[in-house]
Amino acid sequence: MGLLEKLFGSHAFVKMLKLFYLNTGQVFPPREIALRTHTRPEVARRELRLLMDMGFIKKAAQTVEEPSPEKDKKPLKHKVHGYTLDSSFQLLNELRDLVLTVAPISKQEITNRLRRVGRVKLVVLSGIFLKRGDSRIDMLIVGDALKKGQLDLTLRSIESEVGKELSYALLETSDFKYRLGMNDKFVRDVFDYPHEVIIDKIGVIR
Repeated sequence: MGLLEKLFGSHAFVKMLKLFYLNTGQVFPPREIALRTHTRPEVARRELRLLMDMGFIKKAAQTVEEPSPEKDKKPLKHKVHGYTLDSSFQLLNELRDLVLTVAPISKQEITNRLRRVGRVKLVVLSGIFLKRGDSRIDMLIVGDALKKGQLDLTLRSIESEVGKELSYALLETSDFKYRLGMNDKFVRDVFDYPHEVIIDKIGVIR
């Protein structure tokens, strides 16, 4: 159990705090909250009631647009009902500093999870993992014969810990080496910005 879980007594509660803090202004229906935090619906409902009682979230509605299934048609609009962060919460900034300062998931745990999805040769973390907002992506994964289904599940589970959707890139080893040799702008940007390599079987770090 991590530090925040010890303080708040619930892993689901902590994941919800991060979800709302990192998606300020967005309205989440209860079902989406449960899905994005990998929480059982009944547990999600219980924690949402607690967050409402605290004044941390409030009920809200939001109009969203989705692409029309018919070509050249205007986007479809519909109203979403759910919960959003209440900016008037008394301890908004103090709690944010606490929740977002503690690492949501250790780099060793990320490494362990990604090793199960195939022949992973290189993993580079950036962006949210280093608390940066100026990075091209949050994660670069290089490998071969990756199990796409397992990889997707793994990334979704990491997202639930982090509190937001990850921006990531997948490259085969040959493609990555070619881009590296050609001084490709995308690869160069990943390594020019602050980053951390947690798996390296290619020899990028010398």
